[in-house]
Amino acid sequence: MTQHRPLVIVTVPSRTPEATRAEMAELLPQGADAVEIRFDRWAREDLPRAAELFPSPLPMLATYRSTAEGGTGLDDLRDRTDILTALADLPFTYLDLELRRDRALISSVGTRAHGPTLILSCHLRVNDTAEKIAELLSGHQPRGAIAKVVLPCGVGRFYREVRPLLHLGGSPRPEIVLTTGASGSLVRALAPRFGLAAVFAAPPARGLRARGETAVEPSQLPVDRLRRFYDAGELGRLFAVTGHPIDHSRSPDVHTLWMAEEGRPGLYLALDIESEEELARVLRPLGEDGLRGMNVTHPWKDAALRLADRCGRAAEQAGCANALVCTGRVWRAENFDVSAMIRRLRELRESGAWTDDRLLVIGTGGAARATLVAASELHASAEILGRSVGHVARVAREFGTEVFRPSSAPASLIVHATPAGRSDVPALDIPWPGRCGPGTYVLDFVYRPDRPFLRDMTIQGGGAYEDGGRLLVYQAAESFGAFWGTCPSFALEQKALQEVLCAA
Repeated sequence: MTQHRPLVIVTVPSRTPEATRAEMAELLPQGADAVEIRFDRWAREDLPRAAELFPSPLPMLATYRSTAEGGTGLDDLRDRTDILTALADLPFTYLDLELRRDRALISSVGTRAHGPTLILSCHLRVNDTAEKIAELLSGHQPRGAIAKVVLPCGVGRFYREVRPLLHLGGSPRPEIVLTTGASGSLVRALAPRFGLAAVFAAPPARGLRARGETAVEPSQLPVDRLRRFYDAGELGRLFAVTGHPIDHSRSPDVHTLWMAEEGRPGLYLALDIESEEELARVLRPLGEDGLRGMNVTHPWKDAALRLADRCGRAAEQAGCANALVCTGRVWRAENFDVSAMIRRLRELRESGAWTDDRLLVIGTGGAARATLVAASELHASAEILGRSVGHVARVAREFGTEVFRPSSAPASLIVHATPAGRSDVPALDIPWPGRCGPGTYVLDFVYRPDRPFLRDMTIQGGGAYEDGGRLLVYQAAESFGAFWGTCPSFALEQKALQEVLCAA
């Protein structure tokens, strides 16, 4: 099936004519087809300066989003009508009008012989139904206008209610259907598949970071990533990482860096899936829609193994998976945390940081089990410490390891295998064993922790601390190899550590 290429409209965060023009100049080589100017973000006194945007290097869409529609603009009908009328008199290529508030303007502007193309927006609420979406898309609209529907939506709801409304190859009428929330990036990635008229993208992530800005809409993907994927057509490959929550993940940045460096036409998303039931419900449809691989993090590593059709040796040994690879209609579970930990433990041995064949593992989840498998492969003995006596005993029996005893001799290596340290995770409520002192090396699965309590305690005790950045890159490299057939070079691994994770 030939894919339609939607118009890529970049929503710029700038709030003045000068900043907007500078940003448009930067966007021109990035593949933007047009830019959206959110005039509700401008100061009221700067609105008359909109004429200074012309002539423009790119077609422009003028938008004034009210607070009720998720923007910061005025809701008073008279005020917003005055503002939008003034914008409609300028040579914008597109004008966004709100279907529920701007009916009079829609009638007057829509009949102009040489006016802007109208995008008629309706931002729905969480409890609005699929029938409401269908009604809005099929409703009467001026000739040449584009219907646009936006609603908050998780991945499960998208497949249950929204996707059945979309036509493979596109609708006979131009339409834009976008979501916010967990499914937002997915819908934008799949837009060519459903022939959507346009998608809204963010400026390149590197530029936003350099200016200390964020995307206007968190669901928007950076234009440079989206354009490379769209331009590849049916050759493009789609990947994701899932967990709950998932905003902290740097896997999209790591994989995106490597794909760009190697010229691979892929797009990598972060998908927040809220329950095991939702993951089970969407896994098959995701594969049907072109998802070729998915990394899995807390808390769905156990579920990933249960839901897979097949599993690799390491996933079977660990009893969980941190990656799912799709071939045809078959999902295969893999555990690349195991190989990443084996590689890092060997390096620590060779460097002298790990001075014996013993280690203490804190945690009982997927990362802890991967560590125990790695320790077994290296013929090292392990003790395990966790907050639940029952979980600790069960994992110790399963892997043939020892339960931590305060009287045992201290290990030179401690592996922290819980998510504690992230801002969205409660503090570690396991009593610190008091085993960290000079000569102790602490390896943390958490990378760039928001609350670096473990690092601080390690340094205070005279030990050495390493966050999980290198483990992330090592398992990402294995995943990349499973997705594309070859792993990234050592030089690219180092580039990811330096540029994405800011590590030496």
